[in-house]
Amino acid sequence: MKKGRVAVLDKPNGEFIIKEYPLPDPEPGTLLMRIELCGVCGTDVHTYHGYMSDAPFPIILGHEIVGEIIALGKGTKTDFLGKPIKVGDRITLVPAIHCKKCFYCTIAKTPSKCVNMVSYGFFRDPDEKHYFTGGYADYLYLFHPDTDFFKINAPAEVAVFTEPLAIAIHAVDRAHIRLGDTVVVQGSGAIGLLTLICAKLSGAGKTIVVGKRRKERLELAKKLGADLVINMEEVPEEKERIRIVKENSLSGYGADVVFECAGVPQAFSEGIKYLRDSATFCEVGHFADTGSTKINPCTDVLTKNIRIEGIYDNEPEQFVRAIPILEKNEFPFAEIISHKLPLTRLKDAVDAITKGGKIDGKEVVKVVIDPSKG
Repeated sequence: MKKGRVAVLDKPNGEFIIKEYPLPDPEPGTLLMRIELCGVCGTDVHTYHGYMSDAPFPIILGHEIVGEIIALGKGTKTDFLGKPIKVGDRITLVPAIHCKKCFYCTIAKTPSKCVNMVSYGFFRDPDEKHYFTGGYADYLYLFHPDTDFFKINAPAEVAVFTEPLAIAIHAVDRAHIRLGDTVVVQGSGAIGLLTLICAKLSGAGKTIVVGKRRKERLELAKKLGADLVINMEEVPEEKERIRIVKENSLSGYGADVVFECAGVPQAFSEGIKYLRDSATFCEVGHFADTGSTKINPCTDVLTKNIRIEGIYDNEPEQFVRAIPILEKNEFPFAEIISHKLPLTRLKDAVDAITKGGKIDGKEVVKVVIDPSKG
């Protein structure tokens, strides 16, 4: 019987233990895929450190997944859009599985808040049936018949960005960018860079990226079209960064839209100060609780007359929008990947992202796990 490996995180701040399980024969309405690449997400790092209080342990993490179909269960014939599928096709998936019946799925029309949601990359106890439930593994078993997956015609190094690009699209949709707007993106990690791309595609007239520590990321932001980058190490004073943003905004009063993608509490309070009056602030980076920050409800929110949007997760709609962008591949998506690591070096990736450091002497921008490397 053929087997496959999974990297099981035993506990918060624990160890990734490589285990082997027998490959399942797909049941009706399901499929088995060989994982080509899985992106290492900041949420996985937060889960590793115990910031996700509802995360079960032991757990197989990994939800930014692309791979190849190797077996189809009876009746599994098409993807989410009704496109015919076959063994050998490259697919990606919405990791969250929504019930399509609760208040949020049916009435509020926000399935990302489904009260019955479960998700690949966050299932408990891999020793139980199904085994291959997360992206840090050789295989993924799409065992739930309500899994939403998509065939994608793009290289794996590009297709692996479908899930984070869907987050960026969700943010830009909610921001209602207008042609010519000045847009600030705080944070130059993968989500920040993808949000920059989406802002430009949505008509931003001027884009400014504010980042810290990693010059390579800011150089990549320039390559992706940022009109101005602000390195927080070179401009350490908040007041000076605010002045630069306002001076470089098209109105002279400040940004029309700010996306907080850094996931740092201080960035939230600083980002609001970048805004002109009657502008929009989108919180994208704080998927895990990393602490609080001080804002003044009167002077920072009410008198500025701003709108604050909280961008939680993504939905199939954003995947549908993301796939043609990736298939067109007009931006150097693959260059965002700084490291491809084997499954056995997953801990190296988590440590480097946590510390903002390097792997093998190279600055981290985006790490993906390639199980074929060992």
